[in-house]
Amino acid sequence: MAKTAAPKSKAPTPAAKETAASATATSPTAPVFQSMPAGAPFFELSRLMVVAIDSAAGRLIQKAQTSPNGPWPAAWSIIAPGTFVQMTAGITKDGRVAVVAQLSGSPNLFFITEDANQVGPIDKWTTPMNIGAPPGAASYYGFSMARDADGRIEVFVLDNQARIWWIYQNPDQIVQVQKTITPPGTTTPIVVTVDVLAPPAKMWSDWLQIPGGLVSISAVRQADGTIALFGINSAANLYRCQQNKAQALKVADWTGWVQIDTSGTGGFTVMAPVVGPLGATNLFALTKSGQVLHTRQKPAGTATWTPWATTGYSRVGKYTLASGIEGNGDIMLVASDVQHVHEFNAQYDAATQNWSGWRDFNASGSNTRLMLDYNADGRLAVFSLLSGAAGNSNSLWTLSQMNIDSTEWEYSWVSLADSNVNQAIVVRDLTPPV
Repeated sequence: MAKTAAPKSKAPTPAAKETAASATATSPTAPVFQSMPAGAPFFELSRLMVVAIDSAAGRLIQKAQTSPNGPWPAAWSIIAPGTFVQMTAGITKDGRVAVVAQLSGSPNLFFITEDANQVGPIDKWTTPMNIGAPPGAASYYGFSMARDADGRIEVFVLDNQARIWWIYQNPDQIVQVQKTITPPGTTTPIVVTVDVLAPPAKMWSDWLQIPGGLVSISAVRQADGTIALFGINSAANLYRCQQNKAQALKVADWTGWVQIDTSGTGGFTVMAPVVGPLGATNLFALTKSGQVLHTRQKPAGTATWTPWATTGYSRVGKYTLASGIEGNGDIMLVASDVQHVHEFNAQYDAATQNWSGWRDFNASGSNTRLMLDYNADGRLAVFSLLSGAAGNSNSLWTLSQMNIDSTEWEYSWVSLADSNVNQAIVVRDLTPPV
Protein backbone atom coordinates (compact mmCIF):
# COMPACT_ATOMS: atom_id res chain seq x y z
CA MET A 1 0.00 0.00 0.00
CA ALA A 2 1.46 3.37 -0.94
CA LYS A 3 2.48 5.73 1.85
CA THR A 4 0.04 8.33 0.47
CA ALA A 5 -2.93 6.03 0.92
CA ALA A 6 -3.84 7.55 4.27
CA PRO A 7 -4.09 11.22 5.30
CA LYS A 8 -1.16 12.71 7.16
CA SER A 9 -1.35 14.27 10.59
CA LYS A 10 -2.61 17.82 10.25
CA ALA A 11 -1.70 19.60 13.50
CA PRO A 12 1.99 20.04 14.40
CA THR A 13 3.12 20.88 17.89
CA PRO A 14 3.84 24.53 18.76
CA ALA A 15 7.55 23.77 18.36
CA ALA A 16 6.92 22.33 14.93
CA LYS A 17 5.01 25.44 13.82
CA GLU A 18 7.91 27.62 14.90
CA THR A 19 10.31 25.44 12.96
CA ALA A 20 8.25 25.35 9.78
CA ALA A 21 8.15 29.13 9.79
CA SER A 22 11.93 29.22 9.58
CA ALA A 23 12.07 27.83 6.02
CA THR A 24 14.51 29.70 3.82
CA ALA A 25 14.48 30.55 0.15
CA THR A 26 16.56 27.44 -0.48
CA SER A 27 14.09 25.34 1.49
CA PRO A 28 10.62 26.70 0.60
CA THR A 29 8.80 23.61 1.82
CA ALA A 30 10.85 22.81 4.90
CA PRO A 31 9.63 19.72 6.74
CA VAL A 32 8.05 19.92 10.17
CA PHE A 33 11.04 19.19 12.39
CA GLN A 34 10.54 18.64 16.10
CA SER A 35 12.53 18.60 19.34
CA MET A 36 14.34 21.80 18.36
CA PRO A 37 15.78 24.07 21.04
CA ALA A 38 14.34 27.56 21.29
CA GLY A 39 16.29 30.19 19.41
CA ALA A 40 17.95 27.78 16.96
CA PRO A 41 15.85 27.84 13.76
CA PHE A 42 18.62 26.95 11.30
CA PHE A 43 18.09 23.21 11.39
CA GLU A 44 19.33 23.04 7.79
CA LEU A 45 22.84 23.63 9.18
CA SER A 46 22.65 20.87 11.78
CA ARG A 47 24.62 17.64 11.70
CA LEU A 48 24.34 14.34 13.51
CA MET A 49 26.87 13.48 16.20
CA VAL A 50 27.48 10.29 18.17
CA VAL A 51 28.85 10.61 21.71
CA ALA A 52 30.29 7.42 23.19
CA ILE A 53 32.88 5.84 25.44
CA ASP A 54 35.81 3.92 23.99
CA SER A 55 35.49 0.73 26.01
CA ALA A 56 39.12 -0.25 25.40
CA ALA A 57 40.68 2.99 26.65
CA GLY A 58 37.81 4.54 28.63
CA ARG A 59 38.01 7.71 26.55
CA LEU A 60 35.00 10.02 26.13
CA ILE A 61 34.74 10.38 22.35
CA GLN A 62 32.58 11.78 19.57
CA LYS A 63 32.17 11.44 15.83
CA ALA A 64 30.04 13.84 13.77
CA GLN A 65 29.08 14.35 10.15
CA THR A 66 31.61 16.64 8.51
CA SER A 67 28.76 18.81 7.18
CA PRO A 68 24.95 18.84 7.20
CA ASN A 69 23.80 15.60 5.54
CA GLY A 70 27.49 14.95 4.95
CA PRO A 71 29.78 11.95 5.34
CA TRP A 72 31.28 10.65 8.54
CA PRO A 73 35.04 11.02 9.21
CA ALA A 74 37.20 7.97 9.75
CA ALA A 75 38.54 9.02 13.16
CA TRP A 76 36.83 9.66 16.48
CA SER A 77 37.71 12.79 18.49
CA ILE A 78 38.32 12.99 22.24
CA ILE A 79 35.91 15.24 24.14
CA ALA A 80 37.80 15.48 27.44
CA PRO A 81 40.92 13.99 29.01
CA GLY A 82 40.66 11.19 31.55
CA THR A 83 39.04 7.78 31.79
CA PHE A 84 35.23 7.65 31.87
CA VAL A 85 32.85 4.82 32.69
CA GLN A 86 29.32 6.20 32.18
CA MET A 87 27.73 9.07 30.28
CA THR A 88 24.65 10.63 28.70
CA ALA A 89 24.27 13.43 26.16
CA GLY A 90 21.78 15.99 24.84
CA ILE A 91 21.69 19.58 23.63
CA THR A 92 21.69 22.95 25.38
CA LYS A 93 19.15 25.75 24.96
CA ASP A 94 21.22 27.27 22.14
CA GLY A 95 21.78 23.97 20.33
CA ARG A 96 25.25 22.95 21.53
CA VAL A 97 25.95 19.33 22.44
CA ALA A 98 26.13 18.67 26.19
CA VAL A 99 27.55 15.63 27.98
CA VAL A 100 27.36 14.42 31.59
CA ALA A 101 29.93 11.73 32.36
CA GLN A 102 31.42 9.84 35.31
CA LEU A 103 35.17 9.72 35.72
CA SER A 104 36.69 6.35 36.59
CA GLY A 105 37.47 5.84 40.28
CA SER A 106 34.95 8.40 41.58
CA PRO A 107 31.16 8.73 41.74
CA ASN A 108 31.47 12.42 40.76
CA LEU A 109 29.82 13.50 37.53
CA PHE A 110 31.15 16.13 35.14
CA PHE A 111 29.29 18.46 32.79
CA ILE A 112 30.88 19.27 29.41
CA THR A 113 29.51 21.26 26.47
CA GLU A 114 30.68 22.37 23.09
CA ASP A 115 32.36 25.73 23.50
CA ALA A 116 30.14 28.64 22.48
CA ASN A 117 32.89 29.71 20.04
CA GLN A 118 32.83 27.04 17.34
CA VAL A 119 34.46 29.15 14.63
CA GLY A 120 37.04 27.11 12.77
CA PRO A 121 37.28 23.51 11.57
CA ILE A 122 37.98 21.90 14.96
CA ASP A 123 35.37 21.00 17.60
CA LYS A 124 35.96 22.84 20.86
CA TRP A 125 34.74 21.63 24.26
CA THR A 126 34.57 23.35 27.63
CA THR A 127 36.62 22.24 30.61
CA PRO A 128 34.65 19.55 32.51
CA MET A 129 32.63 21.05 35.38
CA ASN A 130 32.34 18.89 38.49
CA ILE A 131 28.66 18.71 39.50
CA GLY A 132 29.33 16.24 42.32
CA ALA A 133 27.53 13.01 43.10
CA PRO A 134 24.26 12.04 44.78
CA PRO A 135 24.76 11.38 48.50
CA GLY A 136 25.83 7.78 49.12
CA ALA A 137 26.08 6.84 45.43
CA ALA A 138 28.96 4.53 44.52
CA SER A 139 28.03 3.65 40.92
CA TYR A 140 25.12 4.05 38.54
CA TYR A 141 22.58 2.02 36.57
CA GLY A 142 22.10 4.80 34.06
CA PHE A 143 21.44 8.45 33.22
CA SER A 144 18.94 10.45 31.19
CA MET A 145 19.00 14.11 30.14
CA ALA A 146 16.32 16.55 28.93
CA ARG A 147 15.76 20.28 28.47
CA ASP A 148 12.96 21.92 30.45
CA ALA A 149 10.52 24.74 29.66
CA ASP A 150 13.31 27.33 30.09
CA GLY A 151 15.74 25.36 27.95
CA ARG A 152 17.80 24.45 31.03
CA ILE A 153 19.35 20.99 31.19
CA GLU A 154 17.99 18.54 33.76
CA VAL A 155 19.74 15.25 34.51
CA PHE A 156 18.24 12.11 36.06
CA VAL A 157 20.44 9.44 37.61
CA LEU A 158 19.83 5.92 38.94
CA ASP A 159 22.45 4.92 41.49
CA ASN A 160 23.62 1.46 42.57
CA GLN A 161 20.78 1.30 45.13
CA ALA A 162 18.17 1.99 42.40
CA ARG A 163 17.49 5.42 43.93
CA ILE A 164 16.32 8.18 41.59
CA TRP A 165 18.28 11.45 41.66
CA TRP A 166 17.64 14.77 39.93
CA ILE A 167 19.89 17.76 39.30
CA TYR A 168 19.23 20.77 37.06
CA GLN A 169 20.77 24.01 35.87
CA ASN A 170 19.44 26.80 38.08
CA PRO A 171 17.24 29.41 36.38
CA ASP A 172 18.47 32.92 35.77
CA GLN A 173 17.99 35.31 38.68
CA ILE A 174 16.33 38.74 38.58
CA VAL A 175 18.61 41.56 39.65
CA GLN A 176 18.02 45.29 39.78
CA VAL A 177 20.29 47.62 37.86
CA GLN A 178 20.28 51.38 37.40
CA LYS A 179 20.09 52.84 33.90
CA THR A 180 20.26 56.40 32.71
CA ILE A 181 17.56 57.34 30.18
CA THR A 182 16.18 60.50 28.68
CA PRO A 183 12.36 60.44 28.73
CA PRO A 184 10.58 61.33 25.48
CA GLY A 185 9.88 65.04 25.14
CA THR A 186 12.65 66.06 27.55
CA THR A 187 16.37 66.72 27.39
CA THR A 188 17.08 65.90 31.01
CA PRO A 189 18.43 62.40 31.68
CA ILE A 190 17.16 60.51 34.70
CA VAL A 191 18.30 57.36 36.53
CA VAL A 192 15.81 54.50 36.79
CA THR A 193 15.99 51.09 38.45
CA VAL A 194 14.97 48.14 36.29
CA ASP A 195 14.78 44.38 36.72
CA VAL A 196 17.01 42.33 34.41
CA LEU A 197 17.88 38.65 34.12
CA ALA A 198 21.37 37.57 35.18
CA PRO A 199 23.09 34.18 35.41
CA PRO A 200 22.40 32.31 38.66
CA ALA A 201 24.84 32.68 41.54
CA LYS A 202 25.13 28.87 41.60
CA MET A 203 25.13 27.12 38.22
CA TRP A 204 23.58 23.82 39.36
CA SER A 205 21.00 22.81 41.94
CA ASP A 206 21.71 20.43 44.79
CA TRP A 207 21.07 16.74 44.16
CA LEU A 208 17.40 15.97 44.88
CA GLN A 209 16.01 12.48 45.45
CA ILE A 210 12.77 11.58 43.72
CA PRO A 211 10.94 8.82 45.66
CA GLY A 212 10.95 5.36 44.14
CA GLY A 213 13.37 2.73 42.90
CA LEU A 214 14.17 2.01 39.24
CA VAL A 215 16.75 0.20 37.12
CA SER A 216 15.94 2.04 33.86
CA ILE A 217 14.82 5.65 33.29
CA SER A 218 13.97 7.81 30.29
CA ALA A 219 13.22 11.55 30.31
CA VAL A 220 11.42 13.39 27.52
CA ARG A 221 10.61 17.09 27.07
CA GLN A 222 6.88 17.42 26.41
CA ALA A 223 5.17 19.86 24.04
CA ASP A 224 4.56 22.36 26.85
CA GLY A 225 8.21 22.23 27.94
CA THR A 226 7.66 20.17 31.08
CA ILE A 227 9.54 16.90 31.48
CA ALA A 228 7.98 13.45 31.73
CA LEU A 229 9.82 10.50 33.25
CA PHE A 230 9.29 6.84 32.46
CA GLY A 231 10.92 4.06 34.45
CA ILE A 232 11.15 0.30 34.86
CA ASN A 233 11.91 -1.30 38.23
CA SER A 234 13.65 -4.57 39.03
CA ALA A 235 10.33 -6.46 38.76
CA ALA A 236 9.78 -5.13 35.17
CA ASN A 237 6.92 -2.88 36.30
CA LEU A 238 6.55 0.30 34.21
CA TYR A 239 5.87 3.73 35.73
CA ARG A 240 5.41 7.33 34.62
CA CYS A 241 5.40 10.74 36.27
CA GLN A 242 5.75 14.33 35.07
CA GLN A 243 6.44 17.86 36.22
CA ASN A 244 3.24 19.60 37.21
CA LYS A 245 4.51 23.13 36.57
CA ALA A 246 6.60 24.80 33.89
CA GLN A 247 9.52 25.66 36.18
CA ALA A 248 9.93 22.67 38.48
CA LEU A 249 12.54 23.33 41.17
CA LYS A 250 11.60 20.91 43.98
CA VAL A 251 10.46 17.31 44.32
CA ALA A 252 6.94 18.48 45.17
CA ASP A 253 6.73 19.91 41.64
CA TRP A 254 6.38 16.36 40.27
CA THR A 255 3.31 14.17 40.16
CA GLY A 256 3.63 10.86 41.97
CA TRP A 257 4.68 7.74 40.07
CA VAL A 258 1.80 5.93 38.36
CA GLN A 259 2.20 2.23 37.57
CA ILE A 260 1.00 1.65 34.01
CA ASP A 261 1.69 -2.03 33.33
CA THR A 262 -1.30 -4.30 33.84
CA SER A 263 -2.03 -7.97 34.37
CA GLY A 264 -2.78 -8.12 30.65
CA THR A 265 0.46 -6.51 29.48
CA GLY A 266 2.74 -8.18 31.98
CA GLY A 267 6.15 -6.63 32.56
CA PHE A 268 8.13 -4.43 30.18
CA THR A 269 11.78 -4.47 29.19
CA VAL A 270 12.34 -1.42 26.95
CA MET A 271 10.82 2.11 26.77
CA ALA A 272 10.75 4.50 23.80
CA PRO A 273 8.89 7.76 24.58
CA VAL A 274 8.45 10.50 21.95
CA VAL A 275 6.30 13.61 21.48
CA GLY A 276 3.99 13.14 18.48
CA PRO A 277 2.72 15.60 15.86
CA LEU A 278 -0.45 16.45 17.81
CA GLY A 279 1.59 17.53 20.84
CA ALA A 280 0.85 14.43 22.89
CA THR A 281 3.56 12.45 24.64
CA ASN A 282 3.57 8.88 23.30
CA LEU A 283 5.09 5.90 25.07
CA PHE A 284 6.03 2.77 23.14
CA ALA A 285 7.22 -0.13 25.26
CA LEU A 286 8.37 -3.69 24.69
CA THR A 287 6.72 -6.50 26.65
CA LYS A 288 8.59 -9.51 27.96
CA SER A 289 7.14 -11.52 25.08
CA GLY A 290 8.54 -9.05 22.54
CA GLN A 291 5.38 -7.16 21.52
CA VAL A 292 5.38 -3.37 21.05
CA LEU A 293 2.54 -1.66 22.92
CA HIS A 294 1.53 2.01 22.76
CA THR A 295 -0.16 4.52 25.07
CA ARG A 296 -0.38 8.32 24.74
CA GLN A 297 -1.72 11.42 26.41
CA LYS A 298 -5.27 12.22 25.38
CA PRO A 299 -5.84 15.15 25.38
CA ALA A 300 -2.26 16.28 24.89
CA GLY A 301 -0.56 17.83 27.90
CA THR A 302 -2.83 16.15 30.45
CA ALA A 303 -2.44 13.30 32.92
CA THR A 304 -5.05 11.26 31.02
CA TRP A 305 -3.65 8.42 28.91
CA THR A 306 -5.20 6.00 26.45
CA PRO A 307 -5.45 2.27 27.18
CA TRP A 308 -2.58 0.13 25.90
CA ALA A 309 -2.82 -0.66 22.18
CA THR A 310 -0.71 -2.51 19.62
CA THR A 311 0.84 -0.90 16.53
CA GLY A 312 0.83 -4.31 14.88
CA TYR A 313 1.32 -7.86 16.13
CA SER A 314 4.74 -9.45 15.66
CA ARG A 315 4.95 -13.17 14.96
CA VAL A 316 8.61 -13.11 16.01
CA GLY A 317 9.27 -11.37 19.32
CA LYS A 318 11.37 -8.19 19.41
CA TYR A 319 14.06 -7.37 21.94
CA THR A 320 15.10 -3.78 21.09
CA LEU A 321 13.05 -0.71 20.15
CA ALA A 322 13.61 2.97 19.27
CA SER A 323 11.28 5.83 18.35
CA GLY A 324 11.88 8.97 16.30
CA ILE A 325 10.20 11.74 14.31
CA GLU A 326 10.15 11.72 10.51
CA GLY A 327 10.73 14.89 8.49
CA ASN A 328 6.98 15.25 7.99
CA GLY A 329 6.42 15.24 11.76
CA ASP A 330 4.98 11.75 12.19
CA ILE A 331 6.42 9.02 14.40
CA MET A 332 8.70 6.26 13.17
CA LEU A 333 9.51 3.11 15.14
CA VAL A 334 12.40 0.73 14.48
CA ALA A 335 12.95 -2.59 16.20
CA SER A 336 14.93 -5.81 15.89
CA ASP A 337 13.60 -9.27 16.54
CA VAL A 338 15.25 -12.32 18.05
CA GLN A 339 16.30 -13.44 14.56
CA HIS A 340 18.19 -10.09 14.24
CA VAL A 341 15.87 -8.78 11.49
CA HIS A 342 15.35 -4.99 11.63
CA GLU A 343 11.84 -3.66 11.05
CA PHE A 344 10.22 -0.22 10.86
CA ASN A 345 6.66 0.94 11.52
CA ALA A 346 5.68 4.38 10.14
CA GLN A 347 2.79 6.42 11.48
CA TYR A 348 0.41 7.59 8.74
CA ASP A 349 -1.96 9.66 10.86
CA ALA A 350 -1.72 10.53 14.56
CA ALA A 351 -5.39 11.47 14.94
CA THR A 352 -6.61 8.04 13.77
CA GLN A 353 -3.49 6.14 14.89
CA ASN A 354 -2.97 4.70 11.42
CA TRP A 355 0.30 2.77 10.97
CA SER A 356 2.13 1.08 8.12
CA GLY A 357 2.57 -2.09 10.11
CA TRP A 358 5.94 -3.71 10.77
CA ARG A 359 8.10 -4.06 7.65
CA ASP A 360 11.52 -5.72 7.40
CA PHE A 361 14.20 -3.41 6.01
CA ASN A 362 17.58 -4.85 7.04
CA ALA A 363 19.32 -7.23 9.44
CA SER A 364 22.36 -7.64 11.67
CA GLY A 365 24.55 -10.51 12.72
CA SER A 366 24.02 -10.21 16.46
CA ASN A 367 22.09 -8.39 19.17
CA THR A 368 21.96 -4.65 18.71
CA ARG A 369 20.73 -1.43 20.29
CA LEU A 370 18.95 0.86 17.82
CA MET A 371 18.78 4.68 17.83
CA LEU A 372 16.99 7.19 15.57
CA ASP A 373 17.48 10.85 14.67
CA TYR A 374 16.98 12.93 11.55
CA ASN A 375 19.48 14.45 9.15
CA ALA A 376 19.45 18.16 8.30
CA ASP A 377 17.29 17.39 5.25
CA GLY A 378 14.75 15.52 7.38
CA ARG A 379 15.67 11.96 6.42
CA LEU A 380 15.76 9.67 9.43
CA ALA A 381 19.00 7.86 10.21
CA VAL A 382 19.06 4.62 12.17
CA PHE A 383 22.11 3.68 14.22
CA SER A 384 22.88 0.10 15.22
CA LEU A 385 25.26 -0.65 18.10
CA LEU A 386 26.11 -4.34 17.89
CA SER A 387 27.29 -6.53 20.71
CA GLY A 388 28.48 -10.11 20.87
CA ALA A 389 29.34 -10.68 17.22
CA ALA A 390 32.65 -12.40 16.65
CA GLY A 391 35.14 -9.77 15.53
CA ASN A 392 32.41 -7.12 15.62
CA SER A 393 31.84 -6.60 19.34
CA ASN A 394 30.55 -3.10 20.13
CA SER A 395 30.66 -1.99 16.51
CA LEU A 396 28.51 0.93 15.34
CA TRP A 397 26.73 1.27 11.99
CA THR A 398 24.28 3.68 10.37
CA LEU A 399 22.01 4.05 7.34
CA SER A 400 19.30 6.57 6.34
CA GLN A 401 15.94 6.82 4.62
CA MET A 402 16.13 7.52 0.90
CA ASN A 403 13.95 10.61 1.33
CA ILE A 404 11.63 12.34 3.80
CA ASP A 405 8.60 10.14 4.50
CA SER A 406 10.15 7.31 2.49
CA THR A 407 9.57 3.63 3.20
CA GLU A 408 12.82 2.90 1.35
CA TRP A 409 16.12 2.77 3.22
CA GLU A 410 19.70 2.69 2.07
CA TYR A 411 20.79 -0.91 1.62
CA SER A 412 24.44 -0.72 2.71
CA TRP A 413 25.41 0.11 6.27
CA VAL A 414 28.06 2.79 6.90
CA SER A 415 30.59 1.69 9.50
CA LEU A 416 31.30 4.26 12.24
CA ALA A 417 33.38 1.94 14.44
CA ASP A 418 34.61 -1.64 14.08
CA SER A 419 34.73 -2.27 17.85
CA ASN A 420 35.04 -0.84 21.35
CA VAL A 421 32.13 1.63 21.22
CA ASN A 422 30.07 1.71 24.39
CA GLN A 423 26.98 3.66 25.55
CA ALA A 424 26.60 5.50 22.24
CA ILE A 425 24.05 8.34 22.12
CA VAL A 426 23.00 10.20 18.97
CA VAL A 427 22.41 13.96 19.16
CA ARG A 428 21.82 16.68 16.58
CA ASP A 429 24.47 19.38 16.75
CA LEU A 430 23.01 22.78 15.78
CA THR A 431 26.30 24.67 16.25
CA PRO A 432 28.93 22.75 14.24
CA PRO A 433 32.34 24.26 13.49
CA VAL A 434 32.52 26.27 10.29
